Amino acid sequence: MDVSIGVLSAVLATAAFSINAPLANAATKLGVSPTSLVAVRNLVALLTLLPLADFKISALGLLVVVASALLGPGLGDAAYFNAISKSGVAAAVTIGYTYIFTAQFFSALLGVEPLTSRVIVGAALAFSGVAVALGGVPRGSGAFYGLVASLAWGLASALLGVATKGASVYTIAVLRSAVLAPLFFALSGFKRPPLRGLIYAVSSGVVGLALGSAAFIYAISAIGVSKTVIATSLTPILSQIFDKALNKTPIRQRYILGATLVSVGIVISVMNN
Repeated sequence: MDVSIGVLSAVLATAAFSINAPLANAATKLGVSPTSLVAVRNLVALLTLLPLADFKISALGLLVVVASALLGPGLGDAAYFNAISKSGVAAAVTIGYTYIFTAQFFSALLGVEPLTSRVIVGAALAFSGVAVALGGVPRGSGAFYGLVASLAWGLASALLGVATKGASVYTIAVLRSAVLAPLFFALSGFKRPPLRGLIYAVSSGVVGLALGSAAFIYAISAIGVSKTVIATSLTPILSQIFDKALNKTPIRQRYILGATLVSVGIVISVMNN
């Protein structure tokens, strides 16, 4: 696969994920529960991507995709939205995006791809940039949910590295949403979210899950798990910028410094050894 397209896909995923956090935050503030938000997002992604899937996948591949679905956009996203609702966007994304490290750990553990010195240095710089931009590692009730999200997203990303070897991007994305939509609608009690909140939830599904996840999965298939998750480490900083923009709050100097550290980390990680 073309590496440059893989990098562009990771950048596209980063932009989509960055816009997604403020959308999810708005939805929860308007009365959409984290469980309902996961359900709506996956239904929207399922309907959007269904025409593009070819459903060519082995039985083992299907099991891996189901596992990645339950962990990533299932448990991980639900924990992430809980963290957002309890402690805000900054706390949620700072803790959640330690998945930069957990994804690499699980990928090495599962034999998906080895750790390299460039990737380790790049990941360390990237997370340092996130911590600088958002004012350090937060504490509080959102920290626990953020940690759960990190572990779940990390393992799910490693599993995607396995799944992309035997199925198309759209098939994986559709199957994951097909598993999660009915499950989380059932967990939410089939309660209809408030209309204003539902609009934001649907927008989150289109941008964050249909577009973002498809780009993310393609990037993993093209440039690997480690480089993809490091590339998306700009998401926490961009999420704050979008969130601040909605509230008309000036961008602070630490965002610029943090973004610079993250960018250097990304460049180091994607360079050829």
